[in-house]
Amino acid sequence: MDFSGLLKYFVPKERKFYAMFNHAAENTIEASTALVQLFNTPSLDDRRAIGLTIKAIEKKGDEFTNRIFDVLNQSFITPFDREDINELTSTIDDVVDLIYSVSGKVEIYRCTVFSSFMKDMVVVIHEGCLLIKVAVEGLEGTKNKHKVLKACKDINKLESRVDEYYHMAISSLFENEKDPIELIKQKEIIQNIEKIANKIEDVSDVIKTILVKYA
Repeated sequence: MDFSGLLKYFVPKERKFYAMFNHAAENTIEASTALVQLFNTPSLDDRRAIGLTIKAIEKKGDEFTNRIFDVLNQSFITPFDREDINELTSTIDDVVDLIYSVSGKVEIYRCTVFSSFMKDMVVVIHEGCLLIKVAVEGLEGTKNKHKVLKACKDINKLESRVDEYYHMAISSLFENEKDPIELIKQKEIIQNIEKIANKIEDVSDVIKTILVKYA
């Protein structure tokens, strides 16, 4: 083991990062909860209100991200590599940004009906965000390694479920939707929901990388 690797066991870590990571993770839960509500609300007015809620959550997420970067730039001691902190923070923020993007498309396109597969997709997205919180919480302390790895493994399984729903949603859309404009709108929304699942898996990958480095 080199000196820098040995040093990490004796130098005290900056603990406040963990609280900020948890706040960012909790923000994904808030955003995904609102997303599920959005896809299960028939009223356009109610959807618009939910969209504003998601916009506020996205803005709050940006504030969390900027705060972490500010603290990172001012800190000499960090809980793990600066590059990993940057990657974890940015990827969590991307999850909320993509949820906001989907909500914006729902409002702009004024879709009136969502398939059961689309609703299933956003429910799984929410489950993935809950697991992000579990995994992020577990980063504080070496005793939580197995808990974190299980959460990451479960995220990978959820991403596969979203892929399955994605293919069923696309198939159902082309089979049943007769309006070509509506088909284009819904297809884009479905594709963007899948992007959220992929980004959640990216968060899992970053966390696993951190565990490998500091196991």
